[in-house]
Amino acid sequence: MELKDKRVIITGGTHGIGEATALLFKENGADVLVIGRNGEKGNAMENARGNGKINFYKCDLTVRSDIEKLCEFIDKADKPYDVLINCASRNSRYNILNIELNEWENMVELNLTAVLLMTKHFSNKLVSKNMPGKIINVGAVQSISPLKSSLAYAAVKGALRSITKSLAVDLGEHNILCTLVMPGPIYAKTDSEEPPHNLDSRAATLLQRMGRKAEVANLLKFLASDENSFMTGNEIIIDGGRLISRKSDPDEIMKGDL
Repeated sequence: MELKDKRVIITGGTHGIGEATALLFKENGADVLVIGRNGEKGNAMENARGNGKINFYKCDLTVRSDIEKLCEFIDKADKPYDVLINCASRNSRYNILNIELNEWENMVELNLTAVLLMTKHFSNKLVSKNMPGKIINVGAVQSISPLKSSLAYAAVKGALRSITKSLAVDLGEHNILCTLVMPGPIYAKTDSEEPPHNLDSRAATLLQRMGRKAEVANLLKFLASDENSFMTGNEIIIDGGRLISRKSDPDEIMKGDL
């Protein structure tokens, strides 16, 4: 599953799963364009060790003008990118009784409109060059089983499921594979890979622990590699058995702290 010479775009690449994936891809020889808001972290990632390279592009995907400038930047690339990983997201802990319209619009802009525009420009570039590619959208198991007070988050992640399938239908003839990855309880709150004391033992998974960012990154590595050659329109759940567990989530998750 080497990624040598792969050109990859990762949104939300300066934190959490996106950051872990970008560093893993660089380690395995990929040329990664990291999209994020944290300039300090992005610059540090450019200097991280690895067999590939990382270029950081600062962009706020909730700002339409920022997205449009980013798409222009992608359009001007001499060579198309091979893989697009739409990973940028954030939590939203509001219910139908207290959510404000600006929160709803912000979540739609980040999780859906940015995905739409990024994917459109990425795909058109590949099709114009008659090149294959991969689109990997990072969703969430909350699109299947929402937590309380997660209306906007569950809604946009549910829409992302439909978008991925539609992309697969539209782009299959161009040999562009489209996949949705749905993580469950992954500890990604801090730079540390290990969660706080005893959070593992309270995790509502069948494996009796939280997932790690690296475990999702390794899945994304396979999906981005040439070994993934006949999967499209798929939904892949990586949740340690959370959806079929009857356990209650830890308070930190229920309250939105994680």
